[in-house]
Amino acid sequence: MNVLPFQAYHIDLLRAQGVQGAQVGELSIVPGSYASLLTAPLGPAVTVFDHDRIILCGGIIEKSKTHGECWALLAEGAGRHMTWLHYATKRFIDMRRWQRLEAAVQKGFSAGCRWAELLGFEFEGEMRCYSGEDTYLRYARIR
Repeated sequence: MNVLPFQAYHIDLLRAQGVQGAQVGELSIVPGSYASLLTAPLGPAVTVFDHDRIILCGGIIEKSKTHGECWALLAEGAGRHMTWLHYATKRFIDMRRWQRLEAAVQKGFSAGCRWAELLGFEFEGEMRCYSGEDTYLRYARIR
């Protein structure tokens, strides 16, 4: 596995190779121009490669000096790498200074909810119409 700094074009590469089924809708609302907002000035972000295939793009958008919003897009077939991805993601999060980290998971995406909880996030409630008409679940991790 190679971990490199996230670049906006990685979203387009991930879109072309395919994301996990539960995130197809999310990726469709992230045009390439929006992806450029997810680079370093808004917070740390990385792309994980397995040889020349992207496995994950993710990071933390800084909302304030004590508050960040986690995001991640996983490739179709990333499941076979989940043990490694989980521990690498946990370490990435643990190294950060934010007192409060949040994560939004689409309602019904049980694997995403389970991963958030395994990473130490606690369920806080539903967010109706968070992304258009979809309901998302808010998770938070307090240091």
